[in-house]
Amino acid sequence: MGNSLWRASPKLLVLKDDEVHVWRASLEMMPPQMRALEHILSADELSRAGRFHFQTDRDHFIAARGLLRSILGMYLKRDPSHLTFCFGPNGKPSIKERTNAKALRFNASHSEGLALFAVALDREVGVDIEYIRPDLSVCDLVAQACSRGEAESLNLLPEHSRLEALYTLWTRKEAYLKAQGTGLTNNLTDIEVIGSPGDLAETIEIRDTQRGTSWILKDLDVAPGFAATLAIERGNLHVRCWQWESEL
Repeated sequence: MGNSLWRASPKLLVLKDDEVHVWRASLEMMPPQMRALEHILSADELSRAGRFHFQTDRDHFIAARGLLRSILGMYLKRDPSHLTFCFGPNGKPSIKERTNAKALRFNASHSEGLALFAVALDREVGVDIEYIRPDLSVCDLVAQACSRGEAESLNLLPEHSRLEALYTLWTRKEAYLKAQGTGLTNNLTDIEVIGSPGDLAETIEIRDTQRGTSWILKDLDVAPGFAATLAIERGNLHVRCWQWESEL
């Protein structure tokens, strides 16, 4: 999974006001790692894990929630098992604990055993990662997710590039909606996350005139065969990308 974007985190981890930290982690754990992460989950999280039909899905849920708690605990300097989550109307999680009187905002996403966790101070963030499935119909996905302008832009691309570009647009929309806390309650075709026709720039800005906010959408290079996007509220911040390495 390695590339130069993702680095080992420093021993002294500091999250500055003008930074967003994104963590990449594999959810494929050895039994000792899985037991350690399972141990820090709440009773409700363990109950949710038990409802998964397939063992792989159960293990990935435990690993993702345990890693989220571990990462947040590092920033808050708190025991990760003691963190308490609250949930918005559409399910977006938050925590009451603060660091240096600032709210720690975060978001998480995982797909096919690979997870991303985004963390910032006093500004909303959203992140989405999707495994690019080559067997899916581009036409069907375009109808579900793309505005007319986006569909036209995709048609300008070589055929072999369209599926990856489509997944890029999809993750941009998911990350944007997750950052806002609305989830997929919006019609994806009503949201435009592309510039001029044929423009698939890696970073774009969206202005929400109703809320009076602006958002930066930044595509992330996470691993071959995956698309991912980070959504950041208010302005162009420094993005630091860390690779999670288990101590076990």
